[in-house]
Amino acid sequence: MRKNNELNIFKSQKNNPRIQKVTQLIKKTLSEVFLTIDFTNDTGENIMLFINKVSLSKDARIATVFITNFSNKNFISEDKFRTLIENNLSKIKKEFTSRIELRYTPKLKFRFDTETERLFNLDKALDNLK
Repeated sequence: MRKNNELNIFKSQKNNPRIQKVTQLIKKTLSEVFLTIDFTNDTGENIMLFINKVSLSKDARIATVFITNFSNKNFISEDKFRTLIENNLSKIKKEFTSRIELRYTPKLKFRFDTETERLFNLDKALDNLK
């Protein structure tokens, strides 16, 4: 019986070439979809969302999309991000299914990438030290 230890975090997944190709196709297609949809906040300002990473399940049925916002001026919180995605989810899915050419269209799950936010905060702190 194996122990559930923290060393599993450091193991890298085997890179399946098919999964990598499908991941890149999903990322490219979603970026094209995001360019066609206007994401606006409560004040009516446009928000640019960027796809940071796409994680695909082994059977390529579920795609977890990590999204971030690089704008310091129009930075959005995780709650606003969720409402923004929920309001435009039907448009995103409709455009995505019409553009992608796969046998099975993967189910999309959107997550807000907090790692990038931490990196920006660290970068700002380092700039303030200078």
